[in-house]
Amino acid sequence: MIYINKYCATFIIILIIFFACDVNQIEKTDINRFEQEFFGSEKSNLKKIIKKYPYLFPSTYDNNVWESYLVDSTRIATFKKTNTIFKNMEEIQEQISISFDLIESTFSSFKKPKVITLNPQDEYENRIIYADSLLLISLDQYLGSDYYPAIPSYITYNMTKKYITNDICQKISEKLVPFPTDRSLLAEMIYHGKVIYLTKMFTPYNESHLKFHSTKEKINWAYENEKYIWAFFVENDLLFSTKAEMKSSFISFAPFSKFNLEIDKYSPGGIGKWLGYRIVDSYMRNNNIEPSQLSVKDFYEIFSESNYKPKK
Repeated sequence: MIYINKYCATFIIILIIFFACDVNQIEKTDINRFEQEFFGSEKSNLKKIIKKYPYLFPSTYDNNVWESYLVDSTRIATFKKTNTIFKNMEEIQEQISISFDLIESTFSSFKKPKVITLNPQDEYENRIIYADSLLLISLDQYLGSDYYPAIPSYITYNMTKKYITNDICQKISEKLVPFPTDRSLLAEMIYHGKVIYLTKMFTPYNESHLKFHSTKEKINWAYENEKYIWAFFVENDLLFSTKAEMKSSFISFAPFSKFNLEIDKYSPGGIGKWLGYRIVDSYMRNNNIEPSQLSVKDFYEIFSESNYKPKK
């Protein structure tokens, strides 16, 4: 079958890049350590830094604001912690370089962005910002699960350095995959399934459960109970529902999904994304489709032609 050849070819490319090739042969992506330059400078050098990174200094703020950051005890303490944990970023640099090569070989329109690390003390949702030519990594959002006692554990589980490259590739994949205009639960499930599928493909060095932002135990539970999860969605006519509560129950980032059953506590949050991935993965295994074509395929076509059957 032609499909099997193409499916295997995708992973052969990954294996060649990741295992066979000397990492030194891959074009290394530079990581600009803005936080080190900023907190390692004096007030007298601030203008030079602003000139180098003008997009990080909104003109609506006076320079006095940035000068105050240099002496802010909380920001300095966070920087010191960041500098300890991320003293050496060679492994992350190698992973980013591998991922960028894989993305570029799959999507010719992708241009490697300038990568900048910083400590903005921003919201968790903004820990990675991707804007085509720029990729901003908030290192202060990856200081370890124990560093954020006031934040719920299902969130802090993801706030470790092993999630950085996963989150980068997820953000890029979200840009590569158009968000559906259809308001059904299934459309959004398959959108997220596409994103997860591409993220997994672009990060061959990571554990697969990282793509779902949940623990390995909860993802294993989902696989073990796949046929019951699928039956619940089908028997309750959820797939084509446009009710907002369906998305909050099965798509939103949460400690668990909301079946309103005893099993809730065992389930990963956003189980609809996981189920969408299972459908997309089945579609790719059963059709002669390049990953670059997957991004624009209609959700219903993917669902209809996936031949998806839950594990028994």
